[in-house]
Amino acid sequence: MAPANALMLSHALVARLTVPIHFNPYHIYCLRNVHVTWDGAVFHNLRLFGPSIVHRRFRSRFQDTLLLRQWLGEKVRVTGTAIAVCHNQWSTENYYHWLIDSLPRLLALRSAYPGIKLLLPQVSDIHPVPEFITTSARLLGFPNQLPLNSQQILNAHSVVMPTLTATSLTQRPELVRQVQQELLAALGMEPTQPFRRIYAARAAGFLRNLRNEPEVEEWLRQEGFEKVYFEELSLLEQVRLMRETEVLLAVHGANMTNMLFLPSTSKVIEIHNKEYGDPCYLRLASCLELEFYICPCTGVDPRLGNQSDVVVDMTLLQAITNLALTKKSKCANFS
Repeated sequence: MAPANALMLSHALVARLTVPIHFNPYHIYCLRNVHVTWDGAVFHNLRLFGPSIVHRRFRSRFQDTLLLRQWLGEKVRVTGTAIAVCHNQWSTENYYHWLIDSLPRLLALRSAYPGIKLLLPQVSDIHPVPEFITTSARLLGFPNQLPLNSQQILNAHSVVMPTLTATSLTQRPELVRQVQQELLAALGMEPTQPFRRIYAARAAGFLRNLRNEPEVEEWLRQEGFEKVYFEELSLLEQVRLMRETEVLLAVHGANMTNMLFLPSTSKVIEIHNKEYGDPCYLRLASCLELEFYICPCTGVDPRLGNQSDVVVDMTLLQAITNLALTKKSKCANFS
């Protein structure tokens, strides 16, 4: 699906955003006598199990002293029952990668291994597993959970690990929609008439900030947008807010995953680094059949690529937002 405002964008940007996606089969592995790190990397003796890491380039993270911790680190031993691992190095704390990468893996796992104990990532022994992880796993049928922190190594007789159901930063539409429907049903969310305009602001210290944010916020306030920090809300609070939202506007980032909970008539506007931004949220909107607008912006530091702060062209943002606000029906796809 192309952005709803594709005619306002360059042909080169639209082409980069709409590269076709191909899906490979996914699998469930049953592994015996293995060690597992808190972030989902699986070892047998000194051999790393490739499908347990995000990319081949991550292999260098799991060498040397980390391998020795299989014998020297704090062990958590599990025998007599299987443990499921459905996360990797990107989904330990990241809202997008947990909801969109890991939850479909839970659906794949559930039909074959209902009730299995689920390993969950815990950054440290001080901080708990993020609430959105524990809650969403429970809602999808996995209340039996085993937290593992970054100082521990799991030693398990039997580990069950579904692979990613789609390459990271892409999504299988049918599984994304199933995750959406099951979470909304489990939380008792009824259809609503959306009325709120939400600006998802990025918390201090995060990447991809708006260098001219005061100017942007002042104009959005005049247009009736509410500024929200999703990081301050529980999963239930985020879902409730999205069910009331007619327009979600955000800088490219994990907060945009909350479009998963928007009504089907809602619209999404992404402030997007035109040189480096990934189209994962356009793809997600396509899975959900949501009207999606791109506001291309300029990064202030090309060395940082997609992690750079950006400057918003106010004239362009106003034109795109006004188009989204005034359009009464879903826009035809441009392809």
